[in-house]
Amino acid sequence: MIRPYHCAIGRPAAQRESDSGFPVACPITVSNSPSRLERLASFAAAVPPRWIAAVAGIAITASIVFGILQRAIYPTWTAANLDSELSAGTWVSAVLLWSTTAGWVLVAGTERPPARYLWLWSILLGWLAIDEGAAIHERAERWSGIDWQVLYVPILGIGAVAWWLTLRRYREHRRFAVLLIAGTAAWAGALLLELIQNWGGKPVPAIIYDPAMITEEALEMTGATMLLISAVLVLQTRRLD
Repeated sequence: MIRPYHCAIGRPAAQRESDSGFPVACPITVSNSPSRLERLASFAAAVPPRWIAAVAGIAITASIVFGILQRAIYPTWTAANLDSELSAGTWVSAVLLWSTTAGWVLVAGTERPPARYLWLWSILLGWLAIDEGAAIHERAERWSGIDWQVLYVPILGIGAVAWWLTLRRYREHRRFAVLLIAGTAAWAGALLLELIQNWGGKPVPAIIYDPAMITEEALEMTGATMLLISAVLVLQTRRLD
């Protein structure tokens, strides 16, 4: 006799009673439906990288152009001041970094088997996003009197290890590897330019400071865009696999 019932875990199934009246073992139903994180990863993988590049390129170009105009002609355009903690350019950079963090969180959360270094890499990007919006490194430098590059050596060291392991994991995908290396190089260049801007513990002359500062911001935003696209490429590769 076949009759419906509920297993101990609460799933509906069917139970066949033997001739002796004792039920046979309850069948186990395994769900293959994707998790919420996997659905988000599939959604992110459906976004064409060229769309990301186009939208980010427009935002970056506008930020840089208005930043140059603010420095050269219209000093009262405070919202365009790339050297300000509350400028439009700063928020563009923060949004790009948060998007990049979200992309890599999706990569780390759907990696099978799980890889801790991907989470470390995602956490580093998240910290950079928080720092960019709140200017934590600048505040820490003013409070301690120590260059923030020195204060951040442990964080950057851990991030370098996580970056290297991430590159090794997906190195067979050439486009990904190129973007990851180029994005990180852009950020390294931005860090070097920020160091030059305050060489010797005080700002350099404006003729050097302004071009270095604007180039630094451009490199940060461009680097974040490349790192974001690299995460999308990983997700797309998994979808194809």
